[in-house]
Amino acid sequence: MARGENVTIDVHSAMERVDRHQRAVETAPDSAACHLNLGTALLQAGRLQQAEQALRKAIELDPSLARAHVNLGGILLSRWDFHGCIEANRAASACSPDMVEAHYNEGLGHLYLGEPDAVVACFQRVLELDPRHAGGHYYLAVGQLACGDVQGSREHVTIATELGFSPQPDFLKALEKAENEPVPVLEIGG
Repeated sequence: MARGENVTIDVHSAMERVDRHQRAVETAPDSAACHLNLGTALLQAGRLQQAEQALRKAIELDPSLARAHVNLGGILLSRWDFHGCIEANRAASACSPDMVEAHYNEGLGHLYLGEPDAVVACFQRVLELDPRHAGGHYYLAVGQLACGDVQGSREHVTIATELGFSPQPDFLKALEKAENEPVPVLEIGG
C-alpha cells in the first residue's frame, strides 16, 4: 500500500482475525499471548465486552503484559470508568515505564476526574518520552491552565497546534480569558 492511501477496514477480515485468534486460544488456553491477541482483535472489531474478557484473561495468565493492561484501560475509558482506566494504565506503566500510551490514557482518566495536578504529571511524562506528541502538549496545556500556569498552558497549546492538534474552542476561550485577567496585587501591611 502506498503511503497516504486511504485505508478501509474490511469487516470480514476483522472477523477472520477474531476467528483465527479464537482458534489459537482453543488450542492453547493457557497462553496469555493468545488471549491478548484475541482481545486485541475483538477490540479492533468493536466487540468491547468480549475484548475485555479476553484481555482480563491474558492479564490473569501473565500480569506483565503491558499491552493487555493498556488495551483494557482504553476499554474502561470508553465506558467512563475513569478509576478503572487509571488503574489499568498504571499497571501497564509498571510493566513498561516508557509506554507513552499508558501515561496518555492515565492522564485522560485524571482529566475526566478533574485532577489537574495528576493530569500535568502524566502529560509531562508523555512529553519526556515523545517531545513531539501533539495530544500530549494539548492536554498538558489543559492541566496547566487548571493549575493556574497560564504561560505554560499557552506555550504547550501553541506547540500542539503547530504539530497539527485542533484545540477545543472552549479551552481557547478559557485560556484567552485567563491571559487577560489582571494579576492580583498582594499588599503587605505593617
